[in-house]
Amino acid sequence: MTKKDKLKQKIVEGKNISFNDAGGNSMKKDLSYYLNLNWSYRFEWSDEDKCYIVSVAELPGCMSDGETIEEAAGMIKDALESHISALLNHGDKVPEPPKPEEYKGKILLRTTPQRHYKLVKKASSQGKSLNKFLDEIIDKEIA
Repeated sequence: MTKKDKLKQKIVEGKNISFNDAGGNSMKKDLSYYLNLNWSYRFEWSDEDKCYIVSVAELPGCMSDGETIEEAAGMIKDALESHISALLNHGDKVPEPPKPEEYKGKILLRTTPQRHYKLVKKASSQGKSLNKFLDEIIDKEIA
């Protein structure tokens, strides 16, 4: 069975879930709420299927495909709707992508004393603090 065959999903109707926002106001987490979240997509070329496979990082098993990246991007929207609808219909929790406001900018990093020393030495040789040096390394990696 190819990856493409594994992508077939059954469309089901979504349900509503009630929750309170930060102000204590009652709100509904319905299909529309979830579809408007900032999901993370991963695109991969499949030599086996000769198409692009796109998946939603926060929703294991939610994937689709297309002959082009643009087509795959359009197709994942239908798969996302179907996947979330199925979770809601079965009463399962829908994982949500991380929200920027949940993060304060502090990261605790554990490393070896030798690596810590080397990082401080390298940062110092460039006239930078360790935080600035690590921030620049991370920026290069996630750009």
